[in-house]
Amino acid sequence: MTDVDLWDGLAVRPGLCRECRHPSLNRTRHGVTYMRCTRAGWDERIPRYPGLPVAECVGFERRARP
Repeated sequence: MTDVDLWDGLAVRPGLCRECRHPSLNRTRHGVTYMRCTRAGWDERIPRYPGLPVAECVGFERRARP
């Protein structure tokens, strides 16, 4: 499964998270895709599972383009 497939599997557009370097996407065996913010592991200002779409975030860091 590609990264694009996982992003397309989200029920709601992710907003800023789509361009951030901290999201982790997972798909359950039942086919539900969810996103977790890895930065929340060390930055208590950020929710582990943010409500989507995210319009602003204090921890946003644009991911590097390949």
